[in-house]
Amino acid sequence: MPTLPAIIDLSLVAVALGSLLILRLAHGALPWGHLMIAVGPDGRPMRPRVRWHLWSISHGESPRLAAIGGLASVALGCAAAAALGPRLFDSVVHPVNSVATTLMIFTIAVSTVLVPLGLSVMIRATLDLIARRSSMVGLVVGMRRDAGVFGRSYRIAVQAGDKAMAKRLWADSFRVKRAIFERLSPGDRVTVEYSPRLFYVYNMVLPEPLKKAVG
Repeated sequence: MPTLPAIIDLSLVAVALGSLLILRLAHGALPWGHLMIAVGPDGRPMRPRVRWHLWSISHGESPRLAAIGGLASVALGCAAAAALGPRLFDSVVHPVNSVATTLMIFTIAVSTVLVPLGLSVMIRATLDLIARRSSMVGLVVGMRRDAGVFGRSYRIAVQAGDKAMAKRLWADSFRVKRAIFERLSPGDRVTVEYSPRLFYVYNMVLPEPLKKAVG
């Protein structure tokens, strides 16, 4: 049977991997970046109401990959808690050194965060896998290029309907690849086929003369 320090080390590695998975699914943007806004019919910049979802877990991620990542984080968190939970309880009766106790408490605390987050990601991704794809035809009213935790992230805000209704509607944001981002401009009309919960873009039809299905 592994000694206590070895179990603590393995559990710390497990929660560290689970935390990296959650951060990878978050795609969080840092506080600096570049924003471009479309111009309205009157020649003034449009100020659409946009939910950019800069730190939403799994927003814009492939449902299949998000489900796998959520399942992995749940498994790692549960494994760490199951390995150290009984030993932490036993340390109350048979005290061990304070460093080992602190590490066990820290590891179990992190695992209690990983498990519900992983479950929420897994459920949303599974619902997207079995749900029908949503579609939207609208205007690109905003574009964001941000420095993210795992490199640059590219997002566009698409507002369904006509320019005349722009001030009364919310625009939905989508994370896209750099190649798509560079081919778009604020004010372009696009067609987006996406997952209803994670807002992952399955297919996007670009405007003329660049009309092309991008997977």
